[in-house]
Parts: sequence; C-alpha cells; structure tokens
Amino acid sequence: MIPITILLVDDNPTFLKVAVDFLMEHGRKEIGVIGQAGGGYEALSMAENLQPQVILVDLAMPDLPGLSLIPRLRKMLPEAGIIVLSMLDTKRYREAAISVGADGFVSKADMFAHLIPAIVRAVQSRRRETNRPDREASRDE
Repeated sequence: MIPITILLVDDNPTFLKVAVDFLMEHGRKEIGVIGQAGGGYEALSMAENLQPQVILVDLAMPDLPGLSLIPRLRKMLPEAGIIVLSMLDTKRYREAAISVGADGFVSKADMFAHLIPAIVRAVQSRRRETNRPDREASRDE
C-alpha cells in the first residue's frame, strides 16, 4: 500500500513533534509525513513543491491564519484533503473551516481518537470528488 502523504501546518514546534510521532507510530505504513510547515506562507510553498494528499492545518497562526490559508490551498491543490487540527473547537470555527474548503475538523484534544479516521475519510472524499463524471466532462471541454 502506498502511504497517504501528509503535510502538517502548525506554528507550535512541540505540537508538530507530537503530531508527527503520533502519525508515524499509529499510521504505520498507511501514512507518511512528508513535510512540516511552521506557518501559512511556508505551507503554501511546501504544498506546491510536495503535492501532499492531505494537509493538516492549525487555525491560529500568526503569519497566515488557517481560515485564510485553506482557500488558497484548496485552489492550489483541489485534489488534496484538508483537515483542520486545532484547539479552537467551537461550532463557529468548525462551520467556518468547512465553508472555506476544509474537508474535516479534528480537535487537538481528540487527535489520538479521531485524526487517522479523518485522514482516511478526507482521502476517500477527495477521490470521489475528483472522479465524478461531471468533473471529467468539464476537464475535457
């Protein structure tokens, strides 16, 4: 099985290490972390170069907040799954993240129970989205 490639975006280096360690231990062969960005602008550059299948985005970053980063990532990589991974876990933030293009939202407090299933769902959802017949027809025009 080819691993799902992941780009992590968070301005907290301690959290990045915890998240990478968790994904490498529990994702085993199914998940490969190919990059870590410490902010939104770095994430844009890395996403363009690395072409990850899934991007995990924090909302609270000083240079380019997640709600501003997500639409730019979505435009750049429409086939990539984008999951918010944040402590800002309220209904308002969840709705805002989905409305700007995120495929899912996982609270950092619930990461150990919900992140890997959310990654798998995002990949499956993006595959279905990019393989829709109406999308194929619009590409041929």
